[in-house]
Amino acid sequence: MSATYSTPQFMLSLAKLARENRVSNKEMKAKKAAKAQRVKDIQRQHKIAAQMDKELTKLEKIASKEEAKQAKILAKEDAEEAKDLEKALANEAKAHAKALAKQAKADEKAAAKQAKADEKAAAKQAKADEKAAAKQAKADEKAAAKQAKADEKAAAKQAKADEKAAAKQAKADEKAAAKQAKIQAKEEAKAAAKQAKLDEYSNSIYVKEATKKAKAEEKAEKKAAAKQANSEERIDIIRTICENLKKTHEVTV
Repeated sequence: MSATYSTPQFMLSLAKLARENRVSNKEMKAKKAAKAQRVKDIQRQHKIAAQMDKELTKLEKIASKEEAKQAKILAKEDAEEAKDLEKALANEAKAHAKALAKQAKADEKAAAKQAKADEKAAAKQAKADEKAAAKQAKADEKAAAKQAKADEKAAAKQAKADEKAAAKQAKADEKAAAKQAKIQAKEEAKAAAKQAKLDEYSNSIYVKEATKKAKAEEKAEKKAAAKQANSEERIDIIRTICENLKKTHEVTV
């Protein structure tokens, strides 16, 4: 009895796909040639890069050497410039010190001259002040004498005015005293008349009432008389004060 074998379907599909994508010998050769060319190009680029690297290294060495040489030249130039600068600064300091010494000498001379001028001016001013003080003292003495004379004259005038005012006041006081004596005599006469009248009616039954009434009248009259006297005396005093103030004002003017 014999067995029968069949190819699976997926194998058939893969075979078909392989046939469709199969590369020909010509294409394979072209790919290999292209790959070889790429390798060759890469090798050539590597060689060029190595040569360039070598050249760069050489240029860097030359640049370093040139830089060192330039640095040496610059250092030499800096040293020479520093030396020149130091020399210039020393000369400048020397010149400055010389100028300061010269200026100090000139200032000292000017100060001495100014001191002499100030001393002369001070002496002149002192002399002028002394002269002015003497003149002022003389003027003050003259003004004081004039003021003393004026004060003496004013005092005499005031004394005369005071004497006149005192005489007037004495006259007014005398007049007031006479007036007061007259009032007093009148009051006494009136009181005596009242007393006589009271004596005349002393035995009357109305003596008590009459006495009381008379006393009240006497008291009222005395009060009115005293008020009148005080009023007149006050008027006289005010009039006298006004006159004195008027005279004092006239004396002052």
